[in-house]
Amino acid sequence: MSSATLLVSKTSLDYDTGVATHSGRVRSDNEDNYVVLPEFGLWAVADGMGGHEEGALASRTIADALSTVGVPASAQDLLARLEDRIIRANAELRGIAQKRGSSAIIGSTVAALIIFELHYAVVWAGDSRVYLVRDGSIVQLSRDHNEAEELVDKGILRPEEAKTWSRPTSLPERSA
Repeated sequence: MSSATLLVSKTSLDYDTGVATHSGRVRSDNEDNYVVLPEFGLWAVADGMGGHEEGALASRTIADALSTVGVPASAQDLLARLEDRIIRANAELRGIAQKRGSSAIIGSTVAALIIFELHYAVVWAGDSRVYLVRDGSIVQLSRDHNEAEELVDKGILRPEEAKTWSRPTSLPERSA
């Protein structure tokens, strides 16, 4: 077997992919949008920021932008394409919010997995989570970008207290 053939067999991976969304326990509207493009090495979910204007629009704008990622040439190219699409979506959402007035907050979390050959990255903003499910175990790969998590990191709250923290959870500067 040639080394080129061995390389091809090592990078030929199969993915079991499934998608499910739920509105959650607080709101009746489901503002989730997702992108599943294993042929491009992209899986992502965007969840509109509940309690603010147009969360569904925000998550849909992000998902639509990510859907245009196309075929990457390398792992670095895939990451650059992902970042570019999120920046574009963010600029579009900021423009919409600006037209609506200074008090308009339009935002969404985003969590994405990108894979190119044997390289992968997990990218997220906000409190949408990414988990690794393997061999009967579930491991959280991302960390929430919210006030409660920051207070746990600083030792001000214990993890069990953060679960019932009643102040707003998303940090707008870490949302798209």
